Amino acid sequence: MNLLTRSFISTVIAADLLAVVYFGGTYILTGSMLPHHEETKIIVAGAEETSSEGSAPKAAEPAFDPATYVANVENGMKISAKCKACHTFEQGGADRTGPNLWGIVGAPVTHKEGYSYSSAMIAEKAKIGKWDKEHLNAYLENPKEYVPGTKMQFNGIKKPSERADLVAWLETLK
Repeated sequence: MNLLTRSFISTVIAADLLAVVYFGGTYILTGSMLPHHEETKIIVAGAEETSSEGSAPKAAEPAFDPATYVANVENGMKISAKCKACHTFEQGGADRTGPNLWGIVGAPVTHKEGYSYSSAMIAEKAKIGKWDKEHLNAYLENPKEYVPGTKMQFNGIKKPSERADLVAWLETLK
């Protein structure tokens, strides 16, 4: 064995030993290899707690009140990642499976020239005219139910707060 090979093998063995000492020490000190986050418990006034056996009913989620909810635009931008497989959001962006959504809030339902909308969406334009926040919210909850026959294959966003955040973010695209 030449000197270079011996040096390489020694380096690999030393690195392995250091890794074992580092990770072993971390495990001994923390009891875990992964960071541990303390569980935060939120208690809703008037709600019943559940025991670990599940004998008591679970606390109901507080009702969503759009009048008091302050939308989080940054969260809306994160939620829009669900839409990026089919839509673009840049001004003048290309259409994909779905149309570009720049300026969608307040725009006519079939707002994109040259995009081939379904007959169901064309009928929706005749019914509501423009995409306001309320119609977008209802559509995003369950597109296939809101506009039967739509080409949109997305199942919807079930959480009202997430829809409100997404619509607030879409409203900034002007």
